Amino acid sequence: DIAEASRLDAELSRARFEAIDLGRVIETIVREREMRGPNPRGVQVAFARPRVDTAVVRGDEFRLARIVENLLDNAISFSPPGGLVQITATRSGSEVIVRVEDQGPGVPPDLRESIFRRFTSVRSDEDAGHSGLGLAIARAIADGHGGTLEVETQDERPAGAAFILRLPAAGGG
Repeated sequence: DIAEASRLDAELSRARFEAIDLGRVIETIVREREMRGPNPRGVQVAFARPRVDTAVVRGDEFRLARIVENLLDNAISFSPPGGLVQITATRSGSEVIVRVEDQGPGVPPDLRESIFRRFTSVRSDEDAGHSGLGLAIARAIADGHGGTLEVETQDERPAGAAFILRLPAAGGG
C-alpha cells in the first residue's frame, strides 16, 4: 500500500483512460467476493446492478476497481457482525455517483477530511493492523480521474457511514 500510494500520481498521469462500465466492475467485484464465501464477520454486501451502460466513465479499470475494493473493505470492517453494506451506482446528469453505505458507527464531523490522509485511522487499538492508506489511495485515484470522494458524517446520517464517489460520465451529460 505504501509503495502504491507513492507512485500513484505518476502512474495516473501516464494512464490511458477508456470507457468503463462501473456497474459491471462493481458487479464483478461483488460476485468474486461471494464466490470466496462469507467474510469472517458475516457482513453482507448488496448491489443492485444499474442498467447496462448507464454508469460509464472514462478511466483505468484496475484503479477504479481499487477504489471500490477499498471502500468495500472499509465498510465491511466498520460494520457490525452480520451487518449490511449497500453499494449503488447511478448516473445523474454529467456524472456517475457510486455510494457505499454501511451500518457502522459513522464518521464524526471533525474527521471528515482527516480520514482521507495517509496513515490516518480511526480504529480502536483492538482493531489494529490497518495501514491507514485505503481511503487516501481511493481519494487519490478519484482525483486522478477528475472525480471526488467524500463521506457523509454522523451529523448527516441516522446511522453508519456513506462514502460518495463522483466521476465524470463518459460522453458528458
